[in-house]
Amino acid sequence: MPALSFSGTEARASGVKLEDITKRFGKLTVFDGVNLEISPGELFSLVGPSGSGKTTLLRIIAGLEVQDSGRVYIGAKAVDALGPAKRNIGMVFQDYALYPNKTVMENITSPLTVKGTKKQDAVRDAKEIAGLLGIGETLDRRPGQISGGQQQRVALARALIKHPDVFLLDEPFSNLDAQLRFSARKFLKDVQREFGMTTIYVTHDQSEALSISDRVAIMGSGRIHQVGTPKEIYATPADEFTATFIGSPPLNVMHITISGGASTPLSLPLEGLADGNYRIGVRPESLVLGSGPNEAVATAFEYAGRETIVYLGIGGVEMRAIARDVSGMSTGQTVKFSVQPSGVHVLGKEGA
Repeated sequence: MPALSFSGTEARASGVKLEDITKRFGKLTVFDGVNLEISPGELFSLVGPSGSGKTTLLRIIAGLEVQDSGRVYIGAKAVDALGPAKRNIGMVFQDYALYPNKTVMENITSPLTVKGTKKQDAVRDAKEIAGLLGIGETLDRRPGQISGGQQQRVALARALIKHPDVFLLDEPFSNLDAQLRFSARKFLKDVQREFGMTTIYVTHDQSEALSISDRVAIMGSGRIHQVGTPKEIYATPADEFTATFIGSPPLNVMHITISGGASTPLSLPLEGLADGNYRIGVRPESLVLGSGPNEAVATAFEYAGRETIVYLGIGGVEMRAIARDVSGMSTGQTVKFSVQPSGVHVLGKEGA
């Protein structure tokens, strides 16, 4: 993808800093002292379940919601007193919010038209960015005459043409089918790298966040549980919420007892833990079927293409394992397995 020049101007990137952000809706406190710092040029995701506050936080950055206390900085400048139009942000919403009665060209140029940019300059820039995003042939059509994937690119073009210091995306691919979502994620990452924009991406889809992000913030119940790279988040979750939210299939959670260095009902490669009762999590992919010190009954099989999810009953708990080859296995069969140490997370000690 060639560099985007926009008549010789350079792409800008500003960091974002949230300082002690508190937000209430009536008696409901959504945030209470949230702090977050996003580096210039970073692709940063806010990920969490519905109701975690991620979209509200994005809207506060955009100026579409006003926090009750705290400061928002874009670059070195506090922007709390500035409305959305003066924060120099680009934003793409879940529904794209395209004007149905305007052409693609008119949709893309609308931010420049509002600013009073000369028509010939706006058209030139729109043609350039449309060509880069692969929608140059759609400029004379209306949104209803193009595909969902093309509409998504029109929305991106309309946001990018403003030369935003910060690019905000709120579930932009949720209306696309699975195949288009996969290609759209790769496309967004390529665009973000090429333009060098600070990008904040909101999604409930953890696989989406892990696949595209430089860093991720895990959100739940109005607070940030952990910030880190996708690898850090997955390999070393900070708490049980993060450990159980990240991963597909989800983490197996169960209680074990350690006595004399041995654990029951699951024999695990744990070292340095005192005797007692623990709550532990085991990644499904860390269960290696076929041999080992553990035995469980196969209760169900779920075919998932190149892999199969095997449900195992052990100690009154049902666990999930991922297997490439399940030939010779059947429901009701006793299966031997071992557990790889890297997939085991100690979530807490009971009574501690």
